[in-house]
Amino acid sequence: MTNDEEPECANPLFFKWVSEWYEVARASNAKTQHTLKKACVSLQRYPLLLENAQDAVQLQGIGPGIADRLVKKLASWRKEQGIAEPAAVVSEAASGSANPETSTSTRQKTQRLYVPRYRSGAFALLIGLLKTYCLYGPDYFIPKSELVPICEPFADAPFHVGGTSHGSGYAQHTAWSGMKTLESKALAERQGGVKFCLTEEGVQIAKKVVEVLRTRNELSDDDSQVFSKLEERSAVRDGSSSPGIHSSDFDSVAGDPVQPRAGIMSRSSSAPFTRQSSATAHVELDDLMSYPAGSYDVILVVDNREVHSTADRALIERELESQGVRIEVRPLTVGDYLWIARAKPDSAQRHQPDVVLDFVVERKRMDDLCASIKDGRYREQHARIHATGFTNVFYVVEGNDPDAVSRLGEAAVSSALSRIQVIEGFHLKQPPSFEATLRLLRQLTESLSDVLECVYAIPDSLIGLKGFQELKRGIRARFPQAHLAISFDAYDVVSNKSGSLSVGEVYLRMLMTLRGVSADKALSIAGSYPTPQLLIDALEADGG
Repeated sequence: MTNDEEPECANPLFFKWVSEWYEVARASNAKTQHTLKKACVSLQRYPLLLENAQDAVQLQGIGPGIADRLVKKLASWRKEQGIAEPAAVVSEAASGSANPETSTSTRQKTQRLYVPRYRSGAFALLIGLLKTYCLYGPDYFIPKSELVPICEPFADAPFHVGGTSHGSGYAQHTAWSGMKTLESKALAERQGGVKFCLTEEGVQIAKKVVEVLRTRNELSDDDSQVFSKLEERSAVRDGSSSPGIHSSDFDSVAGDPVQPRAGIMSRSSSAPFTRQSSATAHVELDDLMSYPAGSYDVILVVDNREVHSTADRALIERELESQGVRIEVRPLTVGDYLWIARAKPDSAQRHQPDVVLDFVVERKRMDDLCASIKDGRYREQHARIHATGFTNVFYVVEGNDPDAVSRLGEAAVSSALSRIQVIEGFHLKQPPSFEATLRLLRQLTESLSDVLECVYAIPDSLIGLKGFQELKRGIRARFPQAHLAISFDAYDVVSNKSGSLSVGEVYLRMLMTLRGVSADKALSIAGSYPTPQLLIDALEADGG
């Protein structure tokens, strides 16, 4: 490749060196010329700046061999220019020389960051989906018919069969095929077959794509104004570029933080629970335990049934603990994951108990969801989630199982997913794998740590086994901006399958477990024989 043919690219030095190697290989007719040509094309099209030479392995045509040559060439060039090596590169080189086998295996395990080719179908779809994200929010799934017109200006290939691509005549394929790529990379997810939405990872990649357009001055004023909303959402994260859910995602459910009132006193959470309805209690913020901003840590609690093996534990450690997320494994009566606030050892609240925050995650694989719909656990679990008073419920349906869906019926599954969002009011998420679910949990944990400020915990003495939902609704109505929580003991009590049932209700449930006894029949039996002993005596008297 001659200098006249060299286009502008984000990594001109790497492109120049690889081009020189390609010319030498081509002149000698070496077999490496084909690989080097692919590497040249990849570097030419790659729109982002590579932080170091080793990162080039994520590009097509560049393996560990070419990457090592680039590392050495870059080091030589820096030495010639009198530029000092970055500290991170020096330490990495030292550790690599000490244990070359470990260094090589680490490079081989490094996952390549996917970035679509400039003006490809996937490139345009990321922009269109990000625009939808900015306009309608993170949970909006846009139909294909509405998405395509938004994406068309950003792609060279057409989105419909028979169209013409920019400058190349009749199109051999459509740009819509890029959606399959985005889904396979877990950057986009679909709902109902024809509606689409970005995942959190997709949002981060799409931001980089928009930056490419901004640096090329290819964003219209209207689009720049739309994408500026992203910067407003990112401001709360102090400029961090790590994937996450921003504070505005919680505005509709959490509200603005309430400043601590003077004279708030910490109250013990050890008072006994009462069966009386607490909905009528007149509660002030002073009656609640306060956890001011900065006085507590947010910890992710994992249900012990989610950790089936050492492999699961290793995966959780890699995706969560290694990323700075504090986790605890303990049995949960409702939900598979939730978050607690724990007072810091050096805070004035250090003697106060752990409190459960108002966020919970219920996780199901697609085959589990289908099974729970068939056996009735689906609705019973939803009722228990509502009974605990959680207002921010993330319902995760993981992966896909065509066989399970076909056995139950696609219409029944679609109806259940719609009910989760519309009737139950849960936030539906559909990650493709367990690894993607863990990444979502990490993002949620980071966002909660950033968004939540003063947390107010309802003391156990105010929580009745009956009327807890009404109590919480009443407090939220009077103080809509307060972040409410309850102690872990209170969570165990109000979420227990039978903890909030009266003796009569338990009796009815026992009767309904008998074959042929419906709810109406159980009520009729209980009306004639109010206690199990009376029923047993009557049956014995009849010789039953």
